[in-house]
Amino acid sequence: MAVDTDTSRSTSSEATRVTRARTDPSPVSPPLARGSGLATRIFLAAALLLLATLGTAIAVGTWRANEAAEKSIRESLRDLQGVFGSWEIGLEESLRRQLASVADEPGTKGLYATRDQKTLHDWTIDKARAGKLDAGTVFLFDERGVLLDRSDQDVDDTNRRSFASVKWVADALRGVSSTAVIREKAKLSYVACVPVLSGDPSVGEGRLVGVLAAAVPLDAARAKTLQGITKGQAGFLANVGRRGEAPALELSASTEGFRGDALVPAFAAQSAAVDALFAQGRTVGPLDVSVAGDRRILGAVPLKSASGETLGAFVVSRSREEETAAFRRIRDTLLWVGALALLVALPVSFAMGRRIARPLEELARGAAAIREGNLDVKLPEAGGGEVGALARAFSAMVRELKEKAALEQMVAGIRRDAYATRDETIAARSPAPDAAARAFAGPRVGTLFAGRYEVTALLGRGGMGTVYRAVDRELEDEIALKVLLPDAFDEGSGTAQTLKHEIRLARKITHRNVVRTHDLGEAEGVRFLTMEYVPGTTLRDILDRRGALALGPGLQIAKQLCRGLAAVHEAGIVHRDIKPPNIMVLPNGVVKLMDFGIARAAGGDEPGDSATVGTPYYMSPEQARGETVDERSDIYSIGIVLYEMFTGTRPISGATVGEILRRHLLEEPKSVTVLRPDLPALLERLIAACLAKNPDRRPPSASDLADTLLRLGE
Repeated sequence: MAVDTDTSRSTSSEATRVTRARTDPSPVSPPLARGSGLATRIFLAAALLLLATLGTAIAVGTWRANEAAEKSIRESLRDLQGVFGSWEIGLEESLRRQLASVADEPGTKGLYATRDQKTLHDWTIDKARAGKLDAGTVFLFDERGVLLDRSDQDVDDTNRRSFASVKWVADALRGVSSTAVIREKAKLSYVACVPVLSGDPSVGEGRLVGVLAAAVPLDAARAKTLQGITKGQAGFLANVGRRGEAPALELSASTEGFRGDALVPAFAAQSAAVDALFAQGRTVGPLDVSVAGDRRILGAVPLKSASGETLGAFVVSRSREEETAAFRRIRDTLLWVGALALLVALPVSFAMGRRIARPLEELARGAAAIREGNLDVKLPEAGGGEVGALARAFSAMVRELKEKAALEQMVAGIRRDAYATRDETIAARSPAPDAAARAFAGPRVGTLFAGRYEVTALLGRGGMGTVYRAVDRELEDEIALKVLLPDAFDEGSGTAQTLKHEIRLARKITHRNVVRTHDLGEAEGVRFLTMEYVPGTTLRDILDRRGALALGPGLQIAKQLCRGLAAVHEAGIVHRDIKPPNIMVLPNGVVKLMDFGIARAAGGDEPGDSATVGTPYYMSPEQARGETVDERSDIYSIGIVLYEMFTGTRPISGATVGEILRRHLLEEPKSVTVLRPDLPALLERLIAACLAKNPDRRPPSASDLADTLLRLGE
């Protein structure tokens, strides 16, 4: 039970009070016990690690060089067909899209109407240029497949012929775009072919007027592109032999290091591989070939015409020597670097050790000073990495301790002021008992109640009973004893149900920021509750005496309040009556959330669910409407408490309960920075979010709220 009392005795064992041992501006940190320096240990570890790493790397690298090279080459060449196929599809699709775009131009369609040879030739030359189709050759065919023009040579009656039987042209004459590999002597190219239609094909008015085709050569530039993809020397071989004869291989184009003069004959000598490639149309490799004493591994992919005939091959050549050369260079470099590293390892590793150790030593000195009660300690700057995270954690801890110390100092001042007017305060806060209370005297101070509880002081009277401070002789613990009026616990009354409900919910929670409820009992004809005794001051009294709180003590109360509320919510409970009188601040700076009299299990059917219950000034809009509430309703109430704590005034006021509830529903409160401009912008946004009328716009949980409050001091 949280009790507002002015006693100077503190019995809480849940927190250790931290006070400042000295206030001079240049505090002296206590010396650290010295032993083997951290910097020296880091230096030795780094030096040994360098030697071990260098030796292991050289030994393992040498052993693994040939094996790794072999594995890398063979795995790469096994994937050659898929790699080349992806590149091939990309090239064909790009060329086909460009051709389709050109074919759809009105100027292109108009060419077939003029049939002027010079105009046709000028047009094909222009389209073949770089920046347009970037093609080796552009072809124009009429609607019967007869060649009209090509950009790389003049066309007249002597060389004008029909290509209607050629598959890639025949497909376009049927209205289907096509691509294929073509060979002209030893020159290999990819050709794309699209129909040219007049009219609107989408409405069935398209009419074939001709065919447009473009061929891009498989030249050295494209071999170099493929070299970058395959990591090997690349080349294109053309089969210039006649149909039905043995393949006659000739180099079409390659990268500079392909060594085609020696590699082509060596490859041609592999009769099984050549037969599989050109007769069967299958990918071959990895294939071992010796080229002028250089052991190489080859892979080859067939290049087929539109009819499926293999016209050539794409070949990748990789050398074992070239692959292992990188490993040998690394090994040699490691030897030289290792020798150099050994020369500089001593000063560098020692400097590195000092750099790492210095902030840790500063943190250790700071921790020793904090242990002595000195909070004005100098901590290292928080950088990156683990040391920076540790420094930030220490800084956050010091901020928490300073806020807590300021809160303790503030509470101590309030308690000193209250002690001077103790009798008046108790009289003012203890309401005059009604007839039932006067008739029921309860246990007397100094007597033993229920054979167990020694009553030591009267703490206050209320509408439901009298609260005493007592000592539990069995447990030797100081408790709060709440003796209920005889009619306050009538088994059929709503009050009885409320009290039972309060105990059932509150006993689920064990948290340092939540008052613990022990038990419900009956003795000498009366019912009583036993609860945790927490001598402290309610936040209501603090605000009444001090008004708006300073940022440090206020944040400390807010963070502890949110942690306690998070524990309440994790137990599946909605408090529904968060307000300053239900928040107790102990002399040691610990904040306690209390009074679960109208709380309910989240989603449960408990007493008071259908009624508008709570304190009007601190009700959420959904609570004011009598709707079912969840944890976000408590978040709204927290926002009101924070608003009042930092500004000294409530965000919502009114002359009557009805007016207050109406304003909760409709009125937006002033920003806290209007009343107190010195407050951080993050705190202003946080309070505004808590006070959102729509629950979905509030912070999702009390834990998130506490995390955000922690960032305010960063």
